[in-house]
Amino acid sequence: MESGRIDGEGVARRPIGTIGIAALAYWAAASLSLAAIGGVQGVAAMWPAGGVLLAALLLLPPRYAPATLLACAAASILANRHAGIDLLLSVGMTAADLAGCWLAAVLIRRWGIARPSFIRPRDVARFTAATLIAGLADGAIWAGVGGGEWPSILAWFTTATLGMLIVTPMVLTTAALFDPAEVHVTRPRSASEAVALLALLAAVTLAVFAQGRFPLLFLPMVALLVATYRLGPFGAAAGVTIVAIAAAVAISLGMSPAHLHAGSSVEAAFFLQFYLLVLFATALPFAALQSARARLMAERAESERHHRLLAERSSDIIGRMALDGTVVYASPATLRVLGYSPAEILAQAPATFIHPEDRDAVIANWRGLVAGRPGHDICVYRQQRRDGSYVWLEAAYRLVPAQDATGPWSKGQAAEVIMSIRDISRRRQAELRADAAMHELRDANRLLGMAARIAGVGHWRYSLETGAMTWSAEVFRLHGLSATDPQPTLEQALAFYHPDDMARVRAVVRAAMTAGGEFECAARIRRGDGGIRHVVIRGGGETRGDGASAALFGIIRDVTEQVEAEAALRAAHLAAEAMAERALRLVDTDALTGVASRRRALAMLDEALATAQGRGEGQAEPLAVAVLDIDHFKEVNDRWGHAEGDRVLRRVARAAAEAVRATDLVGRLGGEEFVVIFPGAGETAALALVERLRSAIATSATGPADGPPVTASIGIALYRPGATATSLLGDADRALYRAKAEGRNAARFAA
Repeated sequence: MESGRIDGEGVARRPIGTIGIAALAYWAAASLSLAAIGGVQGVAAMWPAGGVLLAALLLLPPRYAPATLLACAAASILANRHAGIDLLLSVGMTAADLAGCWLAAVLIRRWGIARPSFIRPRDVARFTAATLIAGLADGAIWAGVGGGEWPSILAWFTTATLGMLIVTPMVLTTAALFDPAEVHVTRPRSASEAVALLALLAAVTLAVFAQGRFPLLFLPMVALLVATYRLGPFGAAAGVTIVAIAAAVAISLGMSPAHLHAGSSVEAAFFLQFYLLVLFATALPFAALQSARARLMAERAESERHHRLLAERSSDIIGRMALDGTVVYASPATLRVLGYSPAEILAQAPATFIHPEDRDAVIANWRGLVAGRPGHDICVYRQQRRDGSYVWLEAAYRLVPAQDATGPWSKGQAAEVIMSIRDISRRRQAELRADAAMHELRDANRLLGMAARIAGVGHWRYSLETGAMTWSAEVFRLHGLSATDPQPTLEQALAFYHPDDMARVRAVVRAAMTAGGEFECAARIRRGDGGIRHVVIRGGGETRGDGASAALFGIIRDVTEQVEAEAALRAAHLAAEAMAERALRLVDTDALTGVASRRRALAMLDEALATAQGRGEGQAEPLAVAVLDIDHFKEVNDRWGHAEGDRVLRRVARAAAEAVRATDLVGRLGGEEFVVIFPGAGETAALALVERLRSAIATSATGPADGPPVTASIGIALYRPGATATSLLGDADRALYRAKAEGRNAARFAA
């Protein structure tokens, strides 16, 4: 039974009924106790009514404490008056008892325990301390009210304390058995076993107290420990209560062990109280320790099961290697990645099937890793599969203490390497293609610059959005300027034209800005050295994705000397544009994470919107867009470094890509922010997919090799008629911030 408030269908849901039952039980317990001891002058082993009241105060929320105290106060005065005790003394006795119970409840809650858990030794100790302090306060109040002597005050303290120590745990553990909210409570294996063990305990106690010849008081303790071992905290609490009741019944009937007859009734009562205190101090801590041990063993078994499940179900190869390179363990993913079973991997030398061109680098990286040098925890290489083909692998290593080693790892101490190996063939091929495309693009630009110099042709670009003019080096040369001079403004560029041609050039430029399209204009320029050159300006407009004009781009050619160079330059320019377009296609994949790039994701969103809108009004196809952001990612970079942050980004991207459907698209917008497009997904499907996505990210860290665990906050926007890509992303982004504001690791729909 864990510490905490009762929830679900617990007694906190029925406060009025619980208060009434508590008052009735208090009256019954007080009446029976007073009848058994013959009134206030009698000697009792314990005062069970106080235990009933303390249990009620702990079962109910604190706001119901005044009502509970008032109800039990009325029950106490009624019981005392029925026993023949005058009203003033009844009020004093009630005040002492209620004050002690209230103080115990306050102390227990003040010490961070909403309700004591008798499966935790800490809670048992705090509960005991609180009841002892409350018993002292109870005795002090009785000393002022009753004016009794020390034996009477001591008897009041012991009976009140024992009543709370023995009865309260029994009530709380019994209530927990019937409370669905108490999922961690240790319940008896069967009701028949519990009844049999407790009945046996009662019979043993009665038998021991019914004879006076032999000192057999140890036998109830043996029976109590058996009940505690089998029934847990409930057996301990109920068992001590049964022993107390059985002993009290036996003594009231004139039956008790011989040594209880030797002294006075007060001494016999004190001996019985001491005996019950020993039983309590033995049984309840034993039950708490036993429950704690069982809980720890269950948690360890569950943890081991989870780790084994993660290792066996991971799409990456999880393995362990000794420092000499011997493979100690390989997960079943080896069969999917390499075509070999784990047993076959263990039987091979690790370097056997590494590509000959990569073998030396892998061995050197391993030596650096074992030597503890930084920068050797990641290695990319090729390894041969069973079918003879090669696969690109990325291995992440972590040096850890071996299973049979103790203490932190240090040089010379036994250790091993935990590794996570991932198939990155597709990513690596894309990277190689992108590198080749970039080399081709650089070569094309170099050839373009060379051709421009040879042909005397320069190129320029004017941005309609920023107003920036960009000249190539050849344009500067044509104008008689140095390529290191600052880029001119549009007005400065137009000022170079001959006064007779300037108005015509301005009109052509203005028309191109307004209408777009290609244009051509022949004019004269005045060079910086005063010379006049004849040039031909040709250009055209660039458009954005929405069709709006973005810039003017063109060439300027000195037709005086190099008329024939125009065709060659145009061809070179078209080739450069084609290669640039090819490079753009290659960068549709994000180089770091392997998911779609921002460009590709936005293009996919436009296509999905077009599909959703294509069915006409009232027949739009469902579409959902989610924007997710990794929670506290800055802390990951600050604490672990940007390299570890990159690993987290790759892990999150992989988890997201694996969690969505084949028709969905995961793209990286930038930094730690990703977008997921769910074509055909309505509200219900989108929520289920996003929850699966969020859960996959939260559980993506399968071990230390994967880096620190992270969570993600997700905003979801659903397509509505008239929505655009910008509005959907904006709605999802606002929902994302709402998810973060409400605690993170959550998904929220756009309002």
